[in-house]
Amino acid sequence: MGRSERMRVRQATHAACVLLMLLAAGCSPSRIMAKRITAAPNLHGAATPQDGIAGVWKQFLPPGSTNPCVELKIPVGPPDATVAAASLAPRNYNLQFTSKVDRTAKGQRTLSLMLATNVAGSFTPLEQPATVVLLHGYMLYKETMAPWAVLLAQAGYRVVTVDLRGHGQSSGSEISFGKYETTDLIQVLDYLKEHGLCDDRIGAMGYSYGATLALHWAAHDPRVRTVVALAPYNRPDEAVVRCAKALKISMPRGVARKALAMASHTLDVAWEQWSGAAAARHVTHPVLLVGASKDTICPPDDIALIKDAAPAGSKSIVIPEANHQVLGMWLHELGEPIKAWFHDQLQSGYQAAAN
Repeated sequence: MGRSERMRVRQATHAACVLLMLLAAGCSPSRIMAKRITAAPNLHGAATPQDGIAGVWKQFLPPGSTNPCVELKIPVGPPDATVAAASLAPRNYNLQFTSKVDRTAKGQRTLSLMLATNVAGSFTPLEQPATVVLLHGYMLYKETMAPWAVLLAQAGYRVVTVDLRGHGQSSGSEISFGKYETTDLIQVLDYLKEHGLCDDRIGAMGYSYGATLALHWAAHDPRVRTVVALAPYNRPDEAVVRCAKALKISMPRGVARKALAMASHTLDVAWEQWSGAAAARHVTHPVLLVGASKDTICPPDDIALIKDAAPAGSKSIVIPEANHQVLGMWLHELGEPIKAWFHDQLQSGYQAAAN
């Protein structure tokens, strides 16, 4: 069993235990699920790194090396919360993350993620400095985006990784699938600008939950000039049901429908208004959408719906072999296209506009 599979089993087991305890206390299944849908994952058993970003870097760099990230605590709200973030300067870290697909003896395919250290290579700064903000998936944390942070920093970008509210080392007791998080991200960028921790050219890249949130952020904040969305879902309510099924959490259709209605009422949101397509209709710059043919949480049909609503010049890529769980680490096929996309949108596009 791989690490990601073990994590999914732990998440499903924890969710089942919480459900049984609440049922014993006399709560209705729909109300239990409604609370679970909006509850902060880091308060309810989601994985968090023990030593944060510094601990992650200890695994990458030679002994005695200092943490190259500037660690940040940024106040956001309402509702009031503190967002944890880390800024990584553009330079050569002599690291190389790579991935590959292996075939097992039974004919199954698995994705391997590998790290090489002390990799020789030259570094060329960008002609026009630019920053890329990375947003993780649901029940994950900013450190899971480390391979992309290294790849983009060594390509010349300043990279900022963010723990979304209720995740990782960020606070907040409730998540909202965009309503709170969009405001949070606008305030995070305000903070970065005020403290000289980002450049004028801003791109965003997210995975799954973070991908759809990146689209909403760009729709509400014109400073975000492009988005790379890995496995974005369209409607949050549909993604919740699919995610529960993937985690093998029993959610009868009637109970799920009522729970999602309760969650919508509690948050005072309409799920359709916080869909990926709704965000794409208000984004003014081209976006790159990346999907996986075997994704059951954010299926190719969702990618197509978002693409139809996206502005002119937007593109989509669908990886035939990948599913939802591995797409976020599919560096061997996505690394170069994503670097090229950011170059076109944050470098060439600006140069063309200036001319």
